[in-house]
Amino acid sequence: MADLVEPKLKPNSDLPHITIDASGTEYKVSVFLFNSNGEIKFIDANSFNSAVFQTIHTTPFLLGTLSLNDELNMVSLNKVDTGFDSLAFSEYNTTSDGQEFLRIKISSKSSTNVACQYTDEVLLDKIFVVKNKNNSVINNNKLVNYNFVDVIYANLANKKKEWSTDLLNVVKQQGAQPRRGQSPVNSGRALKHIIRHFIGDDAIIDEDNWDDGQGSVYLTLPAGAPAFTAIAEIMKTYVSTDESGGILTYYNGAFQLQSIRKLINKIYKNTNSPPNPWRHLAGASQVILGDNFGGGIKIKTNDSRQTYSNKEGVDTLGKDFNYIPVDTTNITFIETQPDATMTSLNKKEVTQFNSKTKQITIHSNQGNLSAVTKASSVEGLPGGKEQQLNIDENTAYSTEKTRIFKMTDRNSTMHYGTIKLQKQLLESLTKATFAVPGNIDMSANKFLYMTADLNEKNKFAHKIPGFWYITKNITTLSKGTFASSIECVKLDKPK
Repeated sequence: MADLVEPKLKPNSDLPHITIDASGTEYKVSVFLFNSNGEIKFIDANSFNSAVFQTIHTTPFLLGTLSLNDELNMVSLNKVDTGFDSLAFSEYNTTSDGQEFLRIKISSKSSTNVACQYTDEVLLDKIFVVKNKNNSVINNNKLVNYNFVDVIYANLANKKKEWSTDLLNVVKQQGAQPRRGQSPVNSGRALKHIIRHFIGDDAIIDEDNWDDGQGSVYLTLPAGAPAFTAIAEIMKTYVSTDESGGILTYYNGAFQLQSIRKLINKIYKNTNSPPNPWRHLAGASQVILGDNFGGGIKIKTNDSRQTYSNKEGVDTLGKDFNYIPVDTTNITFIETQPDATMTSLNKKEVTQFNSKTKQITIHSNQGNLSAVTKASSVEGLPGGKEQQLNIDENTAYSTEKTRIFKMTDRNSTMHYGTIKLQKQLLESLTKATFAVPGNIDMSANKFLYMTADLNEKNKFAHKIPGFWYITKNITTLSKGTFASSIECVKLDKPK
C-alpha cells in the first residue's frame, strides 16, 4: 500500500517480543503500534491482554481485536519503551486520520533436523490498519481495544476515487475528451480493474488464480462511495467460466478469484508426479494436497477399546497423516434444519428483462439443487459418483420457489439462481464447531479433512469422513492461551 508509512524496525530475528506459554508451547509475540507521524510503540507484557483473529468466508480479509491493559491510563499517558536502545523511551499518540497501524508477529520454537538445533517457526507476520478504538471493562480490568483488519483494506474502504466500468471501454479521440462507451464489460475484468485502481499496484492480483468468468456488468461507483460498494455488487452476479459462483480471497499479499467448483477440485489429487503449486504429502505417495487445504482432524473418544478403523481416511490421506485430535466432547454438530429446502434453500426462479429488446426471459431450471450439485462438483470429492450434495430435496412441495427479477446480461441472469442457492448452502448445510490449538492458517474458505476414530458408527457418523469447508476461524491469543475455534460445513454425503 503506497500510503503506508512503516517505521524502521530491526531485522525480524531481533524484534522485541513478549513470551506466552500455552499448552506446553512457547510463543514469541511482537506487537507494534505505529502512526503516520513515525511514532512507534512496542506492546510489552504489562500492556498486552489478548489478541483475537478472525476469518469469515464472506470476506477475504483477516480481522481482529488487540486488547491492552489500561490501568491508571497507561496507554494514553505513559511514555513507552520501544524496545530499541537507540530510541529509548518515546511518545506515542493515537491519530484520527485513519493512519494508525499494527504489526503483529507470532512465532514458536520448532526443531530442525540438524544437531537438535531450534529455530523460530513464523505463524503470522502481518501489518494491519486500525479501524477503530474503544474502551471496555472485563473483570474490573480496564481495556483499550484496537479493532484491526488487513492493511490493504484501508485503500478499498477509505480512498475516494471516481470509477466506472466505462474506464475499461474508453475510446480516445483526437483533440477531444475520451468517450465513454456505456456498455457492459466482463465481470471478472471489472473486479480486477477496480481493485488495482484503488490500490495502485498491478501485483495485487494473483493472475494464476483469477477467473474472469463469463458474465458482464455495467456499473458506476456512486460519488463518495468506497470501492467495496462496487466489489460487493459485482460479486452478486459473478459467474465463473465453469458456471459456478465465485469466492474472492486474499492470500500472501494478492487477491484471488476462483469458482467454488475449482476450489473443490483443487483440494487434492491422486498422482505420482505432483506439479507445482501442489505440495506432496509425506507418507501418502499418491495424494497431493492443494494450497487451499487447511489440515486434518480426527474425532476421538476416551474409550481405549476404540481403534482406528476408518478406511476412508487411510485411503485419502494415508495412514501416516498427522491428524489433530479432537475429543467427542469438544465438537458440536448441527444438522440442516428440517424445512431448509422449503425456505432458504427453495428453488430460485429468475426473470430476466432486456431493456433494449423489451423481452422477458424466465430461467426456471437453473436455481434448483440439481443445478447446484452440478455447479459444485461434489463428485470430485472422495467417494466420487457415490457422493451427493449434503441436502435432501423436498419433493412433496416442489412448487415452492422464490421469484427474482434481474436486468443483467443473459449469462449472469441465467446462472444467478444457481449461484444464489449455492452460496446459501454454505449457511445451511451440516455444521461442525470444534476447538484446536492456535491455528490461524486453518482459515475460512479453505478445506479440512475430518475423520472419526469410532468402531461403531451410526448413519450420521458415516457422513463425517471427508473434506469440510471452513466458514469461520476465531483464534485467541492471551496469557496461557493460544486456541482456535473452527466452524465448517460438509458439502457432500454418501448416497
